[in-house]
Amino acid sequence: MPGAKFESGGEDDTNGHRGQRPAQSEAETGLPHNLIVARWSRNRLDLAIVLTVAFICNFAYLYLSSGDFYYPDSFTYLTPARSLLHGLGLLDDRGVAETLRTPGYPLLLALFGARTMPIIILQHLLNVALAIGIYLLVLFRSGRFPALMASLLFALDVPTIHYANKVLTETVFTVLLYVVFVLALHRPRPIAVGLLTGVLVLIRPIALLYFIALAVFFMVRRLPMRRVALFVVMALLLPTAWAIRNRVRTGVFTVSSIGDINLLICRAAGALAIEDEGNFRKAIGEEQKELRDDADDEIQEKLHIADATELLPAVRARYFADYAWGVIREHPVSFLQLTIRGLLVNLFDGDWEAVWNTSQVSPAVLELTFGAVPIVTFVLATIGTIFLWRRDRAMALLIVLTAGYFIGISAGGESESRFRVPVVPQLVIAAAMGVEAVRRGVALDAN
Repeated sequence: MPGAKFESGGEDDTNGHRGQRPAQSEAETGLPHNLIVARWSRNRLDLAIVLTVAFICNFAYLYLSSGDFYYPDSFTYLTPARSLLHGLGLLDDRGVAETLRTPGYPLLLALFGARTMPIIILQHLLNVALAIGIYLLVLFRSGRFPALMASLLFALDVPTIHYANKVLTETVFTVLLYVVFVLALHRPRPIAVGLLTGVLVLIRPIALLYFIALAVFFMVRRLPMRRVALFVVMALLLPTAWAIRNRVRTGVFTVSSIGDINLLICRAAGALAIEDEGNFRKAIGEEQKELRDDADDEIQEKLHIADATELLPAVRARYFADYAWGVIREHPVSFLQLTIRGLLVNLFDGDWEAVWNTSQVSPAVLELTFGAVPIVTFVLATIGTIFLWRRDRAMALLIVLTAGYFIGISAGGESESRFRVPVVPQLVIAAAMGVEAVRRGVALDAN
């Protein structure tokens, strides 16, 4: 019957997946009709709970946030979106070709007339939909309890809700990454997965090398090399096309200038700041200004120009990267320390300040509570990944590759809870499996 397709259960199949084939009838399942109906009713109740919790959390936060929708980065997306609406193409605030931001998110903003409230509402609705998507995936592969646990953990995740309330790429990127994750997990079609991986890059350039992680996953899963090669080609197609556009408009072949800029102001400056005593945030701000000035002086001397800021941003950024590598090579130990610090921040930053203005709870209590949640989630996710490795190796491997890539590549002076958001779905799935492993262990001890 139609409702039975939501209920996983039964024995593991040959791939270690539970309930891969939906039950359609009593004859196929060997279960009484009334038991199938009861399972369908439980699944509908679960979906209603997940939908309600996710909706209330997201839209209560929207209501209580008092219109706080912007980060400094927000306007670097709104400007090219408005330029598109005026028929000028993707231009920055100087009226030159936009190379800092890739076109994905500005195009979405333009579809909504570059108006803030519609895009914020969409992002909160996407969070709700993603909670449902997590429930269905985990139910299909692992069962009802971890499905409900994973989806509720996601629905309650504070950084995920907070950044959906900003004009930023996090939510849209997280949803598309989850779609790619699911498609890669279930009989991947190289063209579709490859093109969507390329779209990820056009939303956030941080995904530029994610195709390598997926290619490794496909090879481990023994996908034919011809199909892996086709995936790689398709994954590179859209980013390469955008890099060619930037080469034609600026003379620099790059998907985005943000990587070159961050190399100087986040990685090189961070390596110097970590050597300073006192507050890291204050120190990195001082180092950023000094390094930017020094890099501009070197550019002006090398090119015999009066003002480096008059260069096209893509050109100036390329010189920034060259200067940054020189600093990093001189401070390798500090750079390593910065990377380790960045990993820890990305994983464990609770972002309690995000709810400070929307809550009457004491800041000390908020800091303690939200500081503990990422740590507990990580511990459970580690247990869950080990547990999954024995039951569903494909999912365990893809979770490790995906979370490892995005947490690792953003580990630097810029690190914050924001950079954990794209892989929260993967982390909560692993954490839910950790709870399941603990629950089973307790049950065995009791017996």
